Amino acid sequence: MMKDKLSAIFFESAQQAGNILKEKTAGLSQAALDHTIAAIEKWLEEFPKIEGYELKVTNFGFIMGLSPALEVEMRGSHDSFPPEKLAEILAAHKSTSLTSMVFSAIKTAYRLHGKIAQTLEEPLIVKIRLSLSPEISVFVGRPFVC
Repeated sequence: MMKDKLSAIFFESAQQAGNILKEKTAGLSQAALDHTIAAIEKWLEEFPKIEGYELKVTNFGFIMGLSPALEVEMRGSHDSFPPEKLAEILAAHKSTSLTSMVFSAIKTAYRLHGKIAQTLEEPLIVKIRLSLSPEISVFVGRPFVC
């Protein structure tokens, strides 16, 4: 009889602890989600600056999940970004800004591309994935998608 009471008390206590843990986790998950979305919205403020340099948004997508993200594709022409112009853009923006990261990625992609090919195939495609931290992909020419 005493063993049954202790088992019931233990089971009830474990259930209460589980419910409290579930509530706390849900609160933390919502706070993390809100923080990520706020970070994405802050990054969005940079897009008018980037478009001002002749990169145009061609695709836009929002991914809702445990780690929400925004995916943006931008296109431009290689003629719009000679080395002097890239240097000028990078000098005008702080190294921590999305604008600086985008044009630094373009500059690096051009440098690396120049080691394997001399001709820049159109278009210049920049894919940006924004979450807590941005990821930037630069394509010279159209990528093949399987």
